[in-house]
Amino acid sequence: MNIISESVKLVMEEAPLRPLVLGGDHSISFPVVRAVSEKLGGPVDILHLDAHPDIYHAFEGNKYSHASPFARIMEGGYARRLLQVGLRSINSEGREQGKRFGVEQFEMRTFSRDRHLLENLKLGEGIKGVYISVDVDCLDPAFAPGVSHIEPGGLSFRDVLNILHNLQADVVAADVVEFNPQRDTVDGMTAMVAAKLVRELTAKISK
Repeated sequence: MNIISESVKLVMEEAPLRPLVLGGDHSISFPVVRAVSEKLGGPVDILHLDAHPDIYHAFEGNKYSHASPFARIMEGGYARRLLQVGLRSINSEGREQGKRFGVEQFEMRTFSRDRHLLENLKLGEGIKGVYISVDVDCLDPAFAPGVSHIEPGGLSFRDVLNILHNLQADVVAADVVEFNPQRDTVDGMTAMVAAKLVRELTAKISK
């Protein structure tokens, strides 16, 4: 984790570079956000697209697992706001942790109601900037089957593009995680989708 944080800080020392980190699983988000917040000197707002909240205190006894990065981020004070979009696999602990940390959780069961809000977000006012974390399984498996934890009923690729394109924010860093090439059995479709997400985030960060 420390190696990841120090590597991110090295990138940020080379202005105007801003880190765009590729996973790997979602555990990497904690050391990346920690580094970004420490380097900028304050918390960021986070837009987190995912089928899962990844905010559990620990998973199988591991506080630094792929299921826990946002608990560590919020405990450390590295984020002011955390918006989680695309959720559809969440239990009582995930919701309780969300309430504990003041997380804004948007589940897919209410997406039609929340769509206008999510496609017109304005984040980062008065703080150091915005971090975007995209777990590829935020997408419905019809668009991205090559992930480790498939959850039907997800976002379409166009939904994700609308959210990203319309976001008003100074995006200071981002990650794309949880692409699993061993499960990408449909002519490399998920790899293509993940690459497109990287391109879109690169454009967003460079603005």
